[in-house]
Amino acid sequence: MSDKSFSVKLVIHIDEKSFTRHAEYMEDKELATRFSDALVSEIKAEMGRQDLSSRGLARLIGATPQFVSSRLDGGNPRTGERVILNIQDIVMIATALGIPSLELITRAENVARRRQDYDLVANDSINEFPAGDDADYDHA
Repeated sequence: MSDKSFSVKLVIHIDEKSFTRHAEYMEDKELATRFSDALVSEIKAEMGRQDLSSRGLARLIGATPQFVSSRLDGGNPRTGERVILNIQDIVMIATALGIPSLELITRAENVARRRQDYDLVANDSINEFPAGDDADYDHA
């Protein structure tokens, strides 16, 4: 399987399998940010389970510590923003960690979905009044 065909299948997996059914609840940018954050968290969690530092991961993937830090830690020192992981980064990191790329993505998807579900429940619980019974509240 070539890298190009794998990348296409990976994108299709993300779009069709999981996130399209949740898109109606949140903005696309928020969804992408939540998934990206969950992916970084899952990578760091796996690194912790393996007692692997950022420098160690950098050695395993043949990159500089700055490369790893810009994607997993504080971000680019010049801009202060974290570099978003691309498909190639995900594949390299997952391979170095000894887990399939799709497993890493699925873990992140589950974290992002649980967080989203929590936010939806929290937002619903804020509304104390049943629909149509909040007239006094609106005029307070």
